[in-house]
Amino acid sequence: MSEFTLLPDIRYAEPDGIDLCLDVLGPAPLPTTPLPTVVRIDGCPGWGPGDRSSALLPFANPALVRAGFLTVAISVRHSGQAIFPAQLHDVQAALDWLRRNPLGLPIDPDRIGIWGQSAGGHLAALAGLTSFRRTAVANVHAVVTISGPSDLLRPGGAIRIDRPSPVTALVGGDVSTHREQLHAASPIAQVSAGAPPFLIIHGTADETVPYEQAERLHRALLAVGAPSRLLAIDGGRHDLREDWYAVANEAARFFAEHFRR
Repeated sequence: MSEFTLLPDIRYAEPDGIDLCLDVLGPAPLPTTPLPTVVRIDGCPGWGPGDRSSALLPFANPALVRAGFLTVAISVRHSGQAIFPAQLHDVQAALDWLRRNPLGLPIDPDRIGIWGQSAGGHLAALAGLTSFRRTAVANVHAVVTISGPSDLLRPGGAIRIDRPSPVTALVGGDVSTHREQLHAASPIAQVSAGAPPFLIIHGTADETVPYEQAERLHRALLAVGAPSRLLAIDGGRHDLREDWYAVANEAARFFAEHFRR
């Protein structure tokens, strides 16, 4: 990886004594001028234990570094360690760490994007939709969500809310007792004017998160005047296994378009 600079295993938070780390991947050598920075959240199955090293796959953060970005892969608590909103709080803590930039990395705080797939896409969307409400300055400026659920109160595929499932494990209970939590954990419930630009990528044959979830989020964003593009992968299933290089290229183009000076 001589063309890259890798700074692994940087602790950014320690909630409840659990170390949360991030990996930075950038060009070699690192420049002295700030770069637009993109955060990746692992697409762990059902908000379970993830592996942020998946961001080193050639069609993930390396593809974005080659396109001119500094990239960060983060770990978050899984649902077996803490229930929602802990996962969102962890993403927000990582974003806050980037803005503080204690290591003096070449981060442009006015050009921070976030992307993820499946559970990671869900958290990326939530972080983007809530970032500008937390501080005077938004800390997410563009979002790519891939195969992510947008409405946890709308069953379908693997989204089951009336029995034990990854969704009910995330919020700590089923719809009979945790409707409010399911609503709060749904990106579509957080859509409002001022949302950052979105690129929503979803397979039309997704067996885990129905394609309709992407359509609903896209329509909700457009309804409040937020920039949104929906890229349908015809016949694509949940993992988009055969389409990842194309997905990475689309993500890189999207971030470049919105971070152009």
